[in-house]
Amino acid sequence: PELILIQPYTSAVDIWSLGCILAELLSMQEGSVPGYQDRTPLFPGGTCYPLSGESGVADERLDQLSVIFGVIGTPSPEDVAAIGKANEYIKTLGNVKPKKGLKERFPAADPAALDLLERMLKFNPQRRCTVEEALDHEFLQGVRRQDMERTAEKPMIGPSFLDAMEIDLQTLKQKTFDEVVWYRNHSTDTRHQP
Repeated sequence: PELILIQPYTSAVDIWSLGCILAELLSMQEGSVPGYQDRTPLFPGGTCYPLSGESGVADERLDQLSVIFGVIGTPSPEDVAAIGKANEYIKTLGNVKPKKGLKERFPAADPAALDLLERMLKFNPQRRCTVEEALDHEFLQGVRRQDMERTAEKPMIGPSFLDAMEIDLQTLKQKTFDEVVWYRNHSTDTRHQP
C-alpha cells in the first residue's frame, strides 16, 4: 500500500509482497478452489490512484486500494496516519469491510499459514511482521534451517548506473549482458561451459 500511495517505504514492503506470494501458494492447495483455472490473485485490480492518474474510472472497485481493503478491511485511523499523507484519499474510499475472511478464501490452509499471512498483510508497515518474526513463525518451523541462513553485514549497494534519473535502454541492455557474461564466466556449474 505504501508504494501505491507514493510514500516512503522500508523492507516491510517486501513482507507485503511475500504475503501476496504466500496467498498465491495457499490458493493452489486442493480444497481452496474447485480447480487450478479458478485461482485468482488475492488483490486483482485495475487502477492505482494516484499512480494511474485521474483516469476517470467510475467504478472504485477497480481501484487497487479498494481491492486491498476488500480483503483486509479499511485500516484504522491510526494505521492510515502511519502511512503518511494519504488520509484524504483513503477517506474517499469509505469504510470497506472484508468480503471474505482469509479462512473462507483458503479453506484448506493450515491455521498457522493463515496467521502468518494475516501478519504479513497489515496495512501499516510498522505493524507487519519482520523477516525474523516470519522466519520464527510456527508455520515455518518445519522447514527453517537457521544453520544455512546468512545475514548481510552491511546494506547492499546496487550498481551506480541505477542511480541515474533516466537510464537509456542501450545502457540497460549492455549492463544486463555484462552481468550474464560475468556469472557465466564465474559459475561453478560446468554444464553451461563451452
